[in-house]
Amino acid sequence: MRRVIAGCLLIVASLAVAEEGVKHRFFKCGWGSGGPGIYNEAFEQEWFLEDKRETSDGWLLNDEKLAYSFSQRGQGGYRSGMILLGPDRKKLWEYVVPDGNDNHSCFPLPHGGFLLGECGKKGLWMTELDKDGELIKRVRLCEGPIRDIHHAFRQVRKTPRGTYVATLMGGGATEQLKAGTYEWDGDGKVLRKLPGGFYVAVPLPNGNIIVSVGNGKKGRRGMVEEYDKDGKKVWEWTIEDVEKAGIRMSMACGVQRLGNGNTVITNVRHGKANGPADGPFPWAVEVTPDKKVVWMIPEEKAKGNMGSLQILDAKGDPREFELMR
Repeated sequence: MRRVIAGCLLIVASLAVAEEGVKHRFFKCGWGSGGPGIYNEAFEQEWFLEDKRETSDGWLLNDEKLAYSFSQRGQGGYRSGMILLGPDRKKLWEYVVPDGNDNHSCFPLPHGGFLLGECGKKGLWMTELDKDGELIKRVRLCEGPIRDIHHAFRQVRKTPRGTYVATLMGGGATEQLKAGTYEWDGDGKVLRKLPGGFYVAVPLPNGNIIVSVGNGKKGRRGMVEEYDKDGKKVWEWTIEDVEKAGIRMSMACGVQRLGNGNTVITNVRHGKANGPADGPFPWAVEVTPDKKVVWMIPEEKAKGNMGSLQILDAKGDPREFELMR
């Protein structure tokens, strides 16, 4: 009873902070999201595009172009890739990965193109496109066979140093690459491996990597973990932190580190929810470095999961590695 009361008091305090000025306009998509959409600071939908496919990664660019990935199982494999929309939200181009392979990424790059994480029975690749959606290169990370190409990568990222960072789910693991978080060089050589990882590994300017871990399965209590360049854990958001906040979180997927040091974590409804049974289920939360919840997206204020969430008032150019998500 005391824990529930304390959790409720903490929620009230968090919402009071939000009412005093913590507000965000945001872009969302993701598995079970219904499609990409933009919401204003009052959680009112500004724009929405219905797309029932799995849209795991999405970006609103500084020129108002909008990119999102798609994945859909079909006969003979998957039909997956990415779409780029113009400022008028009309399709500029669509890229489909070959051979019935899968993809869940569309990370913006400085040359105007995008990075995809391509998963196939015969291997895993980091795939770069140019600004017109034409293939530039495919960097092979490992040979196949891949047992479950749909559960290999979600959001993959590139760093200013030219390295690639991603989490590898268990279904896509091989003898060469076990499940976990990896950094590869530009030729696909493993530079380091970190424990855990589920949806995204976000490289930070100081060399740290912040990783979404999921829902703390198999004895792990962490849902989001941050590691320094030496592989030491320096920060985490755990099941205990969820319980203390008095909220419910099921699966931590998308992560964005803001300029003020706060971390936005998306909460995808998948599997058992952690936290008090009568607590609210926000689609996303913003937490301070000392783990105080200062903003959340209430379940009743927006539609669908938000595995990919971009805080639009965060300063920086996505193409110049300035948005940390």
